[in-house]
Amino acid sequence: MTTTSPSSPPKMPPARFSRTMSDMSRQVNKKELAQKSLFACVEGGGQSWLVLVSEGIHPPKEIDSCRFYTTEEIDGKTVARKAEDVINDCVRWLKVFETRHGKLTSIGIVSFGPTDLNPKSRTFGYITTTPKEGWQNTDVVGPFSRAFKGTPVGFDTDVNMVAVSEYTYGDHGDISSAAYITVGTGIGVGVCTNGKSVHGLIHPEGGHIRAPRYQAPADKKKAKYIGSDGRDSYPGNCKFHCLDKDGKPLPYPCVEGMANSDAIADRLQIDKKQLKDVKDDHPIWDLEAYYLAQLCISITFLTSPEVIVIGGGIMNREILFPKIREQFKMLLGGYFKNAQYNKDIDSYITRSKFDAVEGHVHAGVMGGLELARRMWELSDKYILAKQKREIERLQEKLIAKNVTSNSLRERAMYHHDSGSTVAQSSGLGMLALGIGAGCSIGLLLSSFLNRRR
Repeated sequence: MTTTSPSSPPKMPPARFSRTMSDMSRQVNKKELAQKSLFACVEGGGQSWLVLVSEGIHPPKEIDSCRFYTTEEIDGKTVARKAEDVINDCVRWLKVFETRHGKLTSIGIVSFGPTDLNPKSRTFGYITTTPKEGWQNTDVVGPFSRAFKGTPVGFDTDVNMVAVSEYTYGDHGDISSAAYITVGTGIGVGVCTNGKSVHGLIHPEGGHIRAPRYQAPADKKKAKYIGSDGRDSYPGNCKFHCLDKDGKPLPYPCVEGMANSDAIADRLQIDKKQLKDVKDDHPIWDLEAYYLAQLCISITFLTSPEVIVIGGGIMNREILFPKIREQFKMLLGGYFKNAQYNKDIDSYITRSKFDAVEGHVHAGVMGGLELARRMWELSDKYILAKQKREIERLQEKLIAKNVTSNSLRERAMYHHDSGSTVAQSSGLGMLALGIGAGCSIGLLLSSFLNRRR
């Protein structure tokens, strides 16, 4: 951290209330405090969990990070690790970090779903009915809350908080809403409106929206995964939404079961690690773009976001973006004529700027850091830190007023009225200092009583 030497107090202009300047001052204070804070992000994924600590968030300054995988190699075989072991590894790493770098300000945990985000629920902070084996009904928040008592801990879906960070830091213009899609082991959808992630009864699970099976063009019906009727014959890998009770493929399976990384690899009969070697002109990418365009059109008609950002490992395939946009416009059928869905569609369906950043601070991590920042902002720690800063500013004003008071005292030898002016000035300054100190004590007492309850 860089430090600056104290400067002499500035000359104070005549006191005059300005709501605009007051609001701007609060925002500046908030940013100053945030950039001196240690925010931790825990990003839970299907293949690995990433823990990262940053000093500040805008811009983030990565201090340290570590990745823990959900599988391990034993006797040449890939074996799934227990969910609680992976989570406990994350907790231990953060505890070691604190011993080396100081106490964390707050922690933001973002995870694949479904999750329980209702603070009143007995299973709040759990991953619930996920299709990922071994992770059903897993307590995620509990181990962190117990290990870091007094540290604010936030929990949301990974995609929801990426939508929030895209709205806040994504450089998408003056927008009030954003949607984010991740395409990898699973397909998730997050939605942000007016700066807040959408929860509702549970949270969005847009990856499980149903879509008609892909119909291949006449010149692309020879692929092994295309049936005699020209439709996608892959059964799908979502056990909830791809097969009927007799195990037969449904005509309207969910997007995740048909377009995640496993689905692509299964059709091509290769390992997922080999997907990067598939050529850009392979017809599988037209099929993939079709399902993702179906998802985009559903999001557009239902929530009408001002931008749809798509990320995840599969979207490193750059040729998917123009294919998705083309399919989207075809599915739109000319229903809307505005520029975002037509000539400006490149900025409507787009990728995250954070995906191009070197290092670990990608879109998912930005979501976790933003969640940590918001948890801190809502906590007593932030209120007290802000109050401390306000007291410091009041003290600076008092110093400036004392300079003025000295000259007034000199004049008081000749002008009797100046004496009352000096008294009023000093009295008001001490009153402001007393109010600030009283607020701090009150907030500390309130925090203590809340914890006792």
